[in-house]
Amino acid sequence: MKHTVAWVQPNFQQGPKELNAYYLPYSAGVIWSYAKADPTVAEKFECTEMIWRRDAVEDVAQKICNNDIIAFSTYVWNHQYNYTVARRVRELNPNCLIIFGGPEPAITDKNIFRDNPFMDLIICFEGEITFRKILQNFDNQRWEEIPGLLVNRDGEAVNTGDAVRIEALEDIPSPYLSGVFDKIIAENPDVEWNGTLETNRGCPFACTFCDWGSLTYNKVKHFEPQRVYDELEWMAKHKCGFISITDANFGMFPGRDSLIADKIIEVQNTYGYPKTVSVAWAKNQKREVVEIVKKLLDAPGFNQGLTLSVQSLDVDVLENIRRKNMEMSKLEEVFELCEQRNIPTYTELILGLPGESLQSWKDNFWKLFRMGNHTGLTVFQAQLLENAEMNLLQKKLFKIGSQRVTDYFSGSYSNEHVIEGIDIITSTKDLPFETMLDAEIFSWYINTFHINGISTLLSRLVYKYLDIDYSVFYEDLFQYLQNDEWFVKEQTEVRQYFANWMTQGQIRHPDVGGIEIHGWNLIHRTVLNMHVEKQSEHIFAVLEAFMQRYNLPQDLLDSAMKFQKKYLIDYNKIHEYPQKLELDYNLWEFMTFDQPLTKESVTYNLDFPEDKNMSFPRFLELFYFARRRNFGKAMVELMQDQNGAKRGQAALRAVANA
Repeated sequence: MKHTVAWVQPNFQQGPKELNAYYLPYSAGVIWSYAKADPTVAEKFECTEMIWRRDAVEDVAQKICNNDIIAFSTYVWNHQYNYTVARRVRELNPNCLIIFGGPEPAITDKNIFRDNPFMDLIICFEGEITFRKILQNFDNQRWEEIPGLLVNRDGEAVNTGDAVRIEALEDIPSPYLSGVFDKIIAENPDVEWNGTLETNRGCPFACTFCDWGSLTYNKVKHFEPQRVYDELEWMAKHKCGFISITDANFGMFPGRDSLIADKIIEVQNTYGYPKTVSVAWAKNQKREVVEIVKKLLDAPGFNQGLTLSVQSLDVDVLENIRRKNMEMSKLEEVFELCEQRNIPTYTELILGLPGESLQSWKDNFWKLFRMGNHTGLTVFQAQLLENAEMNLLQKKLFKIGSQRVTDYFSGSYSNEHVIEGIDIITSTKDLPFETMLDAEIFSWYINTFHINGISTLLSRLVYKYLDIDYSVFYEDLFQYLQNDEWFVKEQTEVRQYFANWMTQGQIRHPDVGGIEIHGWNLIHRTVLNMHVEKQSEHIFAVLEAFMQRYNLPQDLLDSAMKFQKKYLIDYNKIHEYPQKLELDYNLWEFMTFDQPLTKESVTYNLDFPEDKNMSFPRFLELFYFARRRNFGKAMVELMQDQNGAKRGQAALRAVANA
């Protein structure tokens, strides 16, 4: 009789609820496929279960407890769940071998087994070779002879040294192609699967806030191209609606990665899947990377634009976190290149990094706006990941304060009374708690008015026409809005909800238009309220009154306000798109292509390239889930002139499927 193995790698539901989307348990699958490639292991062991969803703890524990070995792949989204299941399994079966791995177990904590006595072994770092050796030595159980383990010996953690790393990735069979996931797919036809595509392994960077570099910091190794192509074919045939490319820097190898992009397009054309692809692009983008992005955007599938994860633009902060972004001139070149090719850019900033002050945090936004990035910008709260350098070494140096929050995961509404948490940074020596709250309010304000498109065109006009910086425009507007009752109410409540989050671990916010508000989407709350409470006309009236201070020609201001109102999508008017917008000035060319501003009759075509029959809650939901494609703002295109020739074009593309 074979020994039995069960795997536990559950995740939250992904995306809007109605999609019923879940990740396939790739980490468990790839380690198991490597283990059973050894004929001896295949002869003696079989996998009975792979837990991929956060079902009721007792049900899962009862299902897996009679296995000889139970392996838990653990990260922030299933840490407490896995610990709870494992604790119950130990009660039900004291004799099974319980193994933990993944980035989350605190492998530097000397008391980890005293605190968690249900664990027998912890695999440190890369797991394939170590797990196979565990199976090969299962009968004798001489765990101390296997490198890469922490062994529980009566509560003492015995470290067996560094694991052996895989040199040739072709030695790892594909979990997709070897049939590891066939049973899961067959038994769950109602699930929209999210596939994980690993085309290479390793990251040459060692950012202190990240536990990826600490796990894989090394020379980047490649999987064979044909394997990658075959996996894409498999995912498309099995109707994986979403594929996440897990490469730390896709596009770093432009020739190879361009061919992979070609294969993505091919399977989308052939099968209609995947519907969308998520990519972490190379940190130092080149022209070749932009061309790969453009290729994906021009395909029929809904693929993303270019993500520029700058995290911060302050040189001292970047030095503190051991991260070097592109030179400012190169960033500007990339933004310009993307705008010329109608490629939406998506930029990520992290609030709370060591050395970031309130002023430097604001300056990050002004710099990005000056470089031409106006819409696809997202703020993340800095996190203290268990085995990252920022948590282990920098916390004391930078006086980092933190709070365990329990509503920072998209999809956490699907938990089953086991609450996950993550430590967010709530203060540093450069951002004390109250100043951090000021930074949260600033981020909310800029996201509401500029990123979500309420005042974007007005600020760009003032910047280009009057040479008034974005910093001046938005600081003045913020002070002006302090006289508006609706805005002040929003500001006061948002600050209190952020304070709740940073002191109590939950925002505790009522639904807005049927949409749950958590830590991950609080920054969008006011835009949602604006639509729910029908405040658009009020806000535009306030903006028009504010704009009087700039003494713009009245006809120019009238054109700008007309454009701005149509640029922001009103749910009640989505059936009016596409529509023609006639203006007296070439405002879009002036702001986007640096053409001279001229008074002339110009007609633009505005469109809302989404499902125009979507429900109102779905519309509100997409302000978060479709933020990467600049949801809520019109696509703008200059109409053809009388001769039928294009005079110019600029579009905010819809490039992803929520």
